[in-house]
Amino acid sequence: MSESADANHSAEAAAARAASEMRHRAANIFQLLAALARMRSQKAADPELKRQLAWMADAIGSLGALERHRQAEGVDFAGYLAEMAPVWRRRHGLNAAEVALEAESFLLGDNAAAAVAVIAQELVGNCLAHAFPDRPGRVVVHLARAGEGRCQLTVTDDGCGFDPGSEEGRDGFGLWLVRSLASQARGEFELATSPGGTVGRLVFAI
Repeated sequence: MSESADANHSAEAAAARAASEMRHRAANIFQLLAALARMRSQKAADPELKRQLAWMADAIGSLGALERHRQAEGVDFAGYLAEMAPVWRRRHGLNAAEVALEAESFLLGDNAAAAVAVIAQELVGNCLAHAFPDRPGRVVVHLARAGEGRCQLTVTDDGCGFDPGSEEGRDGFGLWLVRSLASQARGEFELATSPGGTVGRLVFAI
């Protein structure tokens, strides 16, 4: 190998190490912020404040996990989902539904990955919190290409569904947030519900 090739290889290796260290530091910062928010929620006397701080801690933690799957060309979103699926289930206790994952492996750009990460957390969290009031169930997270530079994220449960005319159905904070983030990811979101379960579907640009 020539001296110039050696130099190029060394420079590339150094750049890769620097990028890895930066991702590691960013993930650690997110982890610390999530821990601080969670600690503050534990000390909150007001139930609603406690709930909101716990939600923020979970969201920050999810974005921190995203950093661990970042590569030079984008984010390995299937890897992120594989890490988060058991975390989401544990957050809802021993009797929570099964969270199954069907994810095609490809890279997402930074902006789409961050928005879709929070959307996935919100949809799965809603399923686990509301779909199974009296029994365990199953939540399936499906990620696949949809053609023409698009991708589809689908979160499906076999729970009780909900009334589309209720506050939750009209636009509670969760669905408002999902729709807002869908626009940020240049995507379209739709929700369908029945007594046999609920399907949330996001189609967005990769």
